[in-house]
Amino acid sequence: MKKRICLLLCCVVLIITAGCESRTADDPAPAAPENPIVDLTVLSSTMVYSEVYHMMVTPGDFIGKTVKMQGTYTTFYDEAKQKRYDACVIQDATACCAQGIEFLLTDDYAYPDDYPKDGDTICVTGSFDTNHEDNYTYCVLKNASLVDQSAEEDG
Repeated sequence: MKKRICLLLCCVVLIITAGCESRTADDPAPAAPENPIVDLTVLSSTMVYSEVYHMMVTPGDFIGKTVKMQGTYTTFYDEAKQKRYDACVIQDATACCAQGIEFLLTDDYAYPDDYPKDGDTICVTGSFDTNHEDNYTYCVLKNASLVDQSAEEDG
């Protein structure tokens, strides 16, 4: 009886491991995309809010990735620093909480002519990075561009 159980266990182990792919040290690991795109526009409002929160808590996981997001444009001018901040703000599903990511448009855009109006819905794409100011680190999309949503919908 013990021999049958032992033989049965050996067969189960062989069947389970037969389907496993083995790789030696000489075999290269599957290549990851060099600059994966994090497209937040395809996610539900709950998932977008969660992913933006994830970006803010663990920004190192996203640095260098291209991020595409849709939200509300907002701008703020800091008189003390003489600096304007532009951001794309998203809200959670119940619209009780909001988070935003600053974006820095490329030099192809001139302020205020090429910028949306405060409160407009925008779609922005840029390279995720962090900025450090006054002992604070925050997320930013650099080399960003505004995506024409009507052109995307047409095809």
